[in-house]
Amino acid sequence: MKYWKSFCAAAALSVAAVAPVRAAYPDQPIKVVVPYTAGGSSDVIARAISDELSTALGQSVIVENRAGAGSMIGTAYVANEKPDGYTLLLADVPFTIVPALYGDRIKYNARTGFAPIALLGLSPMYLFVNPSFPAKTVQELVDAARAKPGTISIGSGGNGSLTHLMAELLMLNTNIKLVHIPYKGASASVNDLAGGQIDASFTTMPTATALFQGGKIRPIAVSAPQRQKETPNVPTFDEAGVPNMGVQSWWGLVAPAGTPAAVQEKLSAAMAKVMQSPKVQSRLSSVGVNLPPDTSAAALNNLLTADFARWQDVVKRANITFE
Repeated sequence: MKYWKSFCAAAALSVAAVAPVRAAYPDQPIKVVVPYTAGGSSDVIARAISDELSTALGQSVIVENRAGAGSMIGTAYVANEKPDGYTLLLADVPFTIVPALYGDRIKYNARTGFAPIALLGLSPMYLFVNPSFPAKTVQELVDAARAKPGTISIGSGGNGSLTHLMAELLMLNTNIKLVHIPYKGASASVNDLAGGQIDASFTTMPTATALFQGGKIRPIAVSAPQRQKETPNVPTFDEAGVPNMGVQSWWGLVAPAGTPAAVQEKLSAAMAKVMQSPKVQSRLSSVGVNLPPDTSAAALNNLLTADFARWQDVVKRANITFE
């Protein structure tokens, strides 16, 4: 018996000696994938948080751009990476719109293939009109559209973009028909709006700032839950009498599904510190992004759940189809 105990003890020590010891997370650089080219708002946000996240975790955080197919290439890449917390995705609005437009034709499942880590920023959408457009309010625009269906044009940044779906949502919520004019980017849309080629367009204030400040376009409503400090005279859609238009651009950090809970929690806790950094807040503000009141994983999860349902409904009811 004494021999057997000694043998077991020796065997246990031997196994311990050869078994790999799992280092505490993180023990290697972390990669944040941006599914767009460098220079855009998502890229700016990723780089704004990377240094602070590196400090919080004591490990390098690298930003990698993997652009293409309207964010789908970079998103698919992260979805297929090992769920160990070392590859993260800087997700934004197309993350919830693409599944509604393309269904099972995409190479990942946005609903179940990712774990939320933190909500990073929000930016409301404005409905702008040309200054010469007779309607001064949303209700006047709705009344004009009902009086002459199909005569008022609304531009967007392209088919399937947030600005397009916002236009569709407005039409569905007010039972009006506008003529949708898709452009190759929101900037092109608001430029034509300023030139009088179209009557209205949705976009964010950062995209429209120069034209707005120059008096070339006029905002008549904002999609935020409250008025914005930079445009105190612009009512929310709720105030304008059009409910269910509370949609904002958003940015969030997600990890592949299956990432260990302890790793998710560590990342979320680190991001809570990162989002309190004055440097990060200043950088986000510089590109028109507001700090959410709640940046937690739960807040991002709630937003994703609502957006997946909203865009699925809008795409179905508006009968938007892409080949």
